[in-house]
Amino acid sequence: MDAAEQLVSAETAPLGWAEICARYPDQFVCLVDVVPVELSSPEIRTARIVGHGPTRRAAFDPIRNTRKYPRWSVVFTGECLKPLRRPTLILDDEALKFLSS
Repeated sequence: MDAAEQLVSAETAPLGWAEICARYPDQFVCLVDVVPVELSSPEIRTARIVGHGPTRRAAFDPIRNTRKYPRWSVVFTGECLKPLRRPTLILDDEALKFLSS
C-alpha cells in the first residue's frame, strides 16, 4: 500500500469534538477541515482525522510527506496534567514609574 492509499484509509468523515475524544481518548490527533464553534475560536465544532497516536509525531506522520492538506492541526484529546508555561514578568520601581505616567 503506498502513502496515498494509507492516507485515504486513515481519513474520517467530519466528526464532532466529543466524538473525536471518545474514539481517540488521551491521544494526539491530526485534524484537517476544522470548523470552529465561532469565528476565531479555538474550540472545535467538527474536523476530519487523518492521523492519531500517542505522540504529536505519530499523529502527523500519515501526512508528513504529502501536500494534500495545506492546513492541519495536531491536538491532544485528553486532559493536560502538566502546568502551563507562563512568562515571568518582574516589575521593578523603574518599570512601575513608567507604567504609571
